[in-house]
Amino acid sequence: MSKNAFWVTMIFAAAIIGAFLGPALAQSLSTGAMMTFSIVTLVAIAGLIVWSLSSNKSGKKADTAALADARAMRAPEGKARIYVTRRGFVAALQGMNVILDDTARGQIKSGQMLMADVAPGTHRLHAAMAKGIMANAGTIEIEVGAGEVAVIDAMFEMSALKGDAKLTRLADAKARENVNATRLILWEVAPA
Repeated sequence: MSKNAFWVTMIFAAAIIGAFLGPALAQSLSTGAMMTFSIVTLVAIAGLIVWSLSSNKSGKKADTAALADARAMRAPEGKARIYVTRRGFVAALQGMNVILDDTARGQIKSGQMLMADVAPGTHRLHAAMAKGIMANAGTIEIEVGAGEVAVIDAMFEMSALKGDAKLTRLADAKARENVNATRLILWEVAPA
C-alpha cells in the first residue's frame, strides 16, 4: 500500500469513527469542556493559517506603463521575454518563490506574474512554495530565441498529503489569457 493510500484510508476511518463517536463524546463533556475544546481548535486553525502565510512577501506592483508593456507580449530588440504567471485556487494566498537562472528572485501569489527580458538561449526556472515543508519544487528549462516570448504557468497541485509546484509552458491563446488575467509584480532581485 502506498503512503498516500494509507493516509487516505486512515482519514476515511477517522471520519467514520468521528461521525459515530463525536455526538456521544460531545454529550459526555460538560459545557465548559466543550467550550474549551472549541476555542483550542479555533486557535490551532488560526495559528496554522498565520504560519502558512508568514513567509509571504509583499511584492511591489509594476506601474501602468510596465503593465501595458507586459501585456503587449513583445520582446525588446535582440532579447527574449519570459513570463511566469500564477492562477488557480489551491494555496492561492501562499507565496511561490521563483528563481530564474540562479540570480533573479521573486515571489508571486495567485493572480500575479513576473516578467524578464533575457538573452536568447536556454534558461532555468525554479519554483517552490514559500512554506514548502510538504511540497516539491518544480524546475523547467526554457529555450528562447531573439524576439521570442515564453509564458510559463506556475501552479500548485495538491495530492493527499503533499503538493508539487508544477511549471508548464503555455501555447499562444492560453499564454495570452494568463498574461492578461494577472497583475505584474516586480522582481525582488532583477534578472541579470
